[in-house]
Amino acid sequence: MEVRRLVTRACTVCEWEGQAVEQGDRPTAGCQWCHAPTRVVSEELLVPIAPGRNPFAAALSRLGAARGGRVRAERLSAARRREIARAAALARWRRG
Repeated sequence: MEVRRLVTRACTVCEWEGQAVEQGDRPTAGCQWCHAPTRVVSEELLVPIAPGRNPFAAALSRLGAARGGRVRAERLSAARRREIARAAALARWRRG
């Protein structure tokens, strides 16, 4: 898969500045006004996102879920944890 970048370029002669998505090592054409060479002002990589699950969102979710469950368990009293466990056991026995 080719690397895609969002590149902001500025003309070396006039005041033109513009953005373009560039793939690989192929730069876009020169200035769109005077066709002079351009210089790179800023550049950022575009990360390909596969259809379906977003890997970044999934990673953030895992981090939050792991921390959230531990914090919740620490905050619950022993009596409340017993109530929750009893309700879960009853629900399992009712289903089966």
